[in-house]
Amino acid sequence: MYLSFKDLMLCILKGLIVSSIVLGLVALGILDYHLGIGYCNLLNIPKDLALTMVSPGMAIEVGIVLFVFEFVALCLLVKQLKKIKIFDRFCDFLSFEI
Repeated sequence: MYLSFKDLMLCILKGLIVSSIVLGLVALGILDYHLGIGYCNLLNIPKDLALTMVSPGMAIEVGIVLFVFEFVALCLLVKQLKKIKIFDRFCDFLSFEI
């Protein structure tokens, strides 16, 4: 069975949206890592400082914490935007489950 033009465009649109979200999160992680490196350099903290033997270095810890906070903020923003009727209809059109 072949896809209709509308289904094909919907698949392409969903792929572009998901790809842009993934690329945005990767860029956000890289930005947070460089922010952590700058923080360590500013306070003269060695980048390999580890609290335990298995913990990542200080710069990576800063990047991980910032990444988690920003991801949670993004999820909360999308949840709040779902209350807007136009955004809710758009998500229903794309059949995203949030």
